[in-house]
Amino acid sequence: MIERKVDLSGKTTYQFGGYAEYYLDFSEENEEILQECSSLTDNIYILGNGSNIAFSDKGYPGLVIKSSKTGIRDLTDNSIEVFSGTPMPEISRYCLDKSFSGAEFMIGIPGTIGGGLAMNAGSYGNSVFESGIVSKIYSYNFKSNSTSITDPEDLNYGYRLVEGLGEEFIYKVELAFNLVDPKLIKEKHTEYLLHRKETQPSGKYNAGSVFKNPPGNYAGQLIENAGLKGYSVGTVSISEKHANFFIAEKNAKSTDLYNLVQHVKNIIEENFSVSLEEEIRFVGDF
Repeated sequence: MIERKVDLSGKTTYQFGGYAEYYLDFSEENEEILQECSSLTDNIYILGNGSNIAFSDKGYPGLVIKSSKTGIRDLTDNSIEVFSGTPMPEISRYCLDKSFSGAEFMIGIPGTIGGGLAMNAGSYGNSVFESGIVSKIYSYNFKSNSTSITDPEDLNYGYRLVEGLGEEFIYKVELAFNLVDPKLIKEKHTEYLLHRKETQPSGKYNAGSVFKNPPGNYAGQLIENAGLKGYSVGTVSISEKHANFFIAEKNAKSTDLYNLVQHVKNIIEENFSVSLEEEIRFVGDF
């Protein structure tokens, strides 16, 4: 059911933002309600787990659709079907149980596979599309009011980038894997989770890496070298543990995050002549 005036502050890991004019929690395959969405407004934003999103304190003057249908189904002895709201760590653990190799890098990513496909999410030197595990993407286009199946070979993708999906609403994906000794998968899980624990701040009110790593460099290292660890603007501060993670206080304002991001970009440009690009997405009027 499409709802009106829904508070967005509980829909992202940062837990701030205003109200959406319209909101849909898409938890079942229902093409009729998607057609209703397209007739309602042209201003549609697709939300996954909200782990790299900052909604404006002023809200969103359109429709936010949260892809929350989860589930994994075996297709063959080495492939699965996954609904877009399924968390990536859940997929990685499922693959461990099946001896499927290729999704190990997902174990520590706090997002859904739908969001991961939309931005080519990755970690530990791998990403959703570079991994080679994506075989088919099922999506719905609100402009044409039609469903489609996309082959990843028809897409252009790179570091935190996907071109070719346009404004598609991804609702399902097929993944295929190689079979390996599960001990090898388990070793990678242990290694990746330990590295995450040692290098990244814990806690709820952050959205992972704020900036993409510029070519040949690391955003966190540049921010640290600029002496900005611990620096804050209002209710949001730069982590003392990892400078590419920005931590918000409870009931923080997204405007503070936005202003801190702009400040950091200016300092890095002035000191190192490097233009940082956001990995986090600011949605709405800032």
